[in-house]
Amino acid sequence: MDSSNILNIPELVERLDGDFELFVELSELFFEDSSSLLNKIEDSIKNSDSEALRKSAHTLKGAVSNFSAQRAYDAAYELEIAGKDKLLENAADKLNTLKNEISEVINAMKSLVIKGSF
Repeated sequence: MDSSNILNIPELVERLDGDFELFVELSELFFEDSSSLLNKIEDSIKNSDSEALRKSAHTLKGAVSNFSAQRAYDAAYELEIAGKDKLLENAADKLNTLKNEISEVINAMKSLVIKGSF
């Protein structure tokens, strides 16, 4: 898999000042936190809790921004706005998109970790 389609590697390297060990540490945190945040987003949609959706999507959006993952960022932003505007009709579809994007981000990150460098 070409990680550069998922992560903006040059931007990521600049953001982390070339510190690959920091990338590995942040990745491990993201692997743990993203699953929990996706569950919170899913629960907020099931419970029609637009404010919880907004907050959880905003938090996940911030987390993926650290990895220069624009598509995942955009997908999280869509759910954040849906929560803000209390428009939950298409939120389940948007969640599926976000889950797919997060999965791709995680796979790209794991590939870089295995590779051992940016």
